[in-house]
Amino acid sequence: MLIDRRGFWKLHGSWLALSVVLAAAAIGWTVLEARALGRWPGGGSLLGLVLGTAAAAIFLFEAGLILKKTRLLRTARWTLSAQTWMKAHIWLGLLTVPLVVLHSGGHLGGILTTLLVVVFGVVIASGLWGLALQNLLPRMLLEAAPAETIYSQIESVGRQYADQARRLVLVACGGEPIEEPALQPAGAADREIRGAPRPVGPLIKRSPHPAQGVQGQVDSPALRAALSETIEPFLAAGICRQGLLGSRQRNQWFFDDLRLRAPPELRELVGQLEDLCERRRQLNVQRRLHFWLYNWLWLHWPLSAALLILLAGHVVLALRFG
Repeated sequence: MLIDRRGFWKLHGSWLALSVVLAAAAIGWTVLEARALGRWPGGGSLLGLVLGTAAAAIFLFEAGLILKKTRLLRTARWTLSAQTWMKAHIWLGLLTVPLVVLHSGGHLGGILTTLLVVVFGVVIASGLWGLALQNLLPRMLLEAAPAETIYSQIESVGRQYADQARRLVLVACGGEPIEEPALQPAGAADREIRGAPRPVGPLIKRSPHPAQGVQGQVDSPALRAALSETIEPFLAAGICRQGLLGSRQRNQWFFDDLRLRAPPELRELVGQLEDLCERRRQLNVQRRLHFWLYNWLWLHWPLSAALLILLAGHVVLALRFG
């Protein structure tokens, strides 16, 4: 859920206003009760029960987002849109903070209640952290990796880059023809790649024997060695064991040196290989940003489930022992 300053009030204004009004009403009611009683109302008072029940109901609603994302309910119109759910998830989740504080009466209570409050605080903090990442990282990705592709296709695209580099060198330098990969069984590609494939890299005409009939081929042992030892492994797997590639600066140093060692006729080819490696570097950036974009869920989801379990225990103990 992006929070854009230009469209903030249009997207979030009503939910923000609703949350502020409800929080203000809860605070006002608490102040009035505190003046009447001469102390802060506890969780067992009428006020505490109402605020606690409201917070518990919101917790259950927040957990309902998981059901909304299932295949059965994802596109169901009667469950409202995913955007509406996310806006409610954000603002009602924040509303639970004053509700829980007011319900507690300013006291943590026993071990179970203290653990419940701690887990609740971490869930809220992780949710805010995830919200910040969801707003910052996509913008960073657009700037740092303009060659991004569908995330599930990154490794496949990298192998295409490696294949393209081999063909470019074969066409320019000659050598043994490249064998075409064996055909995959029907449905294998669908299991490995999700999303529509798209061509990548500087395209050349592909044929079973691309080096045959090419005039002016210039051999370069330095270029062949760089391809097999460094460039091709980096394109295929995104890893350079020698540490010669991987960052923008290291890529530039490597290919500047390769241009000096390659024949002048092949410097355009070196530029094409450098472009492929730059694209692969951007895919690596995309993979790292994707990890940070979603890794907070590894903490948020399990703790949210733990929060519901602790909440159930808190309710049972409160009803049993008052």
